[in-house]
Amino acid sequence: MAHGGGGHATELYPENQIFTAGVVLSLIGIYAAHFLADYGLSMLIGGLLVSSACVAGANTVRKVAAYGLGTGVPSIGMISLGMGTLAAIAGVLIPKALGVSYLVAPILTLVIALVVGFIVGKLTVKPVGMKIPIMVRSMTYLSVAGALALLGFTTAYVGSLEPATFVDGALNSGIMALAFIVAGMAILHPFNACLGPNESHKRTLTLAVACGLLSWFIFSVVKLDIVSMVVSIILWAIVYVKFVKMSFKDACAVLYVPEIPKKEE
Repeated sequence: MAHGGGGHATELYPENQIFTAGVVLSLIGIYAAHFLADYGLSMLIGGLLVSSACVAGANTVRKVAAYGLGTGVPSIGMISLGMGTLAAIAGVLIPKALGVSYLVAPILTLVIALVVGFIVGKLTVKPVGMKIPIMVRSMTYLSVAGALALLGFTTAYVGSLEPATFVDGALNSGIMALAFIVAGMAILHPFNACLGPNESHKRTLTLAVACGLLSWFIFSVVKLDIVSMVVSIILWAIVYVKFVKMSFKDACAVLYVPEIPKKEE
């Protein structure tokens, strides 16, 4: 079956299942990044689990963009990180203002992201006027995916949810900006690369997993975590090779472009 615009194949797995799995694994990854920092495992365990937020976000982009967003596919990926940035920063800073434990930050981030996403989704329907029936739900899901990806990768880098440490290590250092771009690309790129009349859910999800693993690798490099770098790039290579083979198999033809002449003949 297909919706107008980008092309939309039958779902391999229900969206709610992928989203729930992404949220649960990301929350586990964030707490693991905090509690395992003393053992040097914040990036190895936390980064791996948090990459699932990118997969969940990419799957939601696929769902909503199939209604015909066109060039709005990259835009909706970026807006998910915009909402996510607000939720993640608020989630880390509000507990201190309220005098509660900073360990509630991931849960609070999730709640704030749900609220922000719902409000933005309502605004895109009215007054903006986007006539997409799943717009509110999709914006809510994207807000959550963006927030957990941002908080997760930055916590894996910093190794702590403690506000002062987090602000110094993630905001003042500029790592949050890197997380914005890296996670945003991981969320928007898979469907943007795979859309079309022959798009398949399995191939798009495979690329989403590869993008999530590549995001993990980038943060491993920035942190200079050798073990995480090696593990993440190996896993990325395995998944990406699988994606390329699927692309060749699904293509009606594979044409190779000859080398561009170095001078006019």
